[in-house]
Amino acid sequence: MTKAFMKGNEAVAEAVIRGGVDLFAGYPITPSSEMLEYASDHMCDIDAEFIQVESELAASTMLSAAGLIGRRAFTTTSGPGLALMTENLSNMILGRTTALFVVVQRAANNITPEQADYNYATKGLGHNGQRGYAIAPSTLQEAVDLAYTALDKGQELECPVLLMMDGMLGQMEEPVEFPPYKSSKISTKLIPPTGCKGRAKEDSRSMPRPLSMNETLEDALERHRNDLYLDQLKWLDEEVMYEEYMMEDAEYVIVSYGSSARICRDTIKMLRAKGYPVGMFRPITICPFPEKQIAGFKDRGIKGVLTVEMAMPPMLHYDVRLHLDQNIPCRFYNRCGGNTVDENEAAEAMETLIKEVQ
Repeated sequence: MTKAFMKGNEAVAEAVIRGGVDLFAGYPITPSSEMLEYASDHMCDIDAEFIQVESELAASTMLSAAGLIGRRAFTTTSGPGLALMTENLSNMILGRTTALFVVVQRAANNITPEQADYNYATKGLGHNGQRGYAIAPSTLQEAVDLAYTALDKGQELECPVLLMMDGMLGQMEEPVEFPPYKSSKISTKLIPPTGCKGRAKEDSRSMPRPLSMNETLEDALERHRNDLYLDQLKWLDEEVMYEEYMMEDAEYVIVSYGSSARICRDTIKMLRAKGYPVGMFRPITICPFPEKQIAGFKDRGIKGVLTVEMAMPPMLHYDVRLHLDQNIPCRFYNRCGGNTVDENEAAEAMETLIKEVQ
């Protein structure tokens, strides 16, 4: 293991490089630009390609093309750039190809942190109503660990991977440990269309086509979409990751993720010092969402839930409410516009909820 004290954007880029990647294609956008700069200096360490492209659309097109020939690629962007990648994200999901998109979220008209791209990442990427794999670290070490394995996970699940950071994680500096370098793996599961260099001999899984003279192209596409949906249902249930903090005897729960959850650890300590049995549940995967675990709060005797996030209107909150027993009160505390959540304000919001329940 190699130890270093690094800025978040640079640490994540280093982790992806060590994880085995063939291509970085990106366009600079704050607050993620240091990742592009770092990749430009260090992709050559592993004899990989770096391309600064003319737009986010071009970047996502290159990632899509790399995925079609089984190569591993990544880019970095923020919310406005992610929106411009929508068309290719749709095509990648339908084509069962993967790439890593590191999204350093920012406020709408600002470059300070926010978590306002939650709905985009979790409610269907692009035009097809399908899903990608979205993960949200709360520390730089966790970001490094998730980034290191992200391309492996993408090839396994055959879909794009979104590493959902924010401006706080991207710009802060912390000590991290890096795992060793590993080689890139060419995916043999996805077969490029006829004419692509290196095409394998098996039938294509990424290009829907009629199986007989009696099947129309429309029927073939419907079959392809149905098969894709059934495959996604499997990993949406199996790939959930989450963390519990002081939940052993908790009667009240804060549900938060990413940087907001990191701040809420201090909130929990403050409330515990006052004698309140409060714990925290932190989704690490926001797609798939830990639906069963949230629904299980009823059986654990949870009396009230507070969601905490940097977004307005609240987004995580409505996913929690959807799966939480409706007899359990669920309230939210939010900040937005580039303001981070405050541990004292979160504690006050939880105390208000506790008094309401009692």
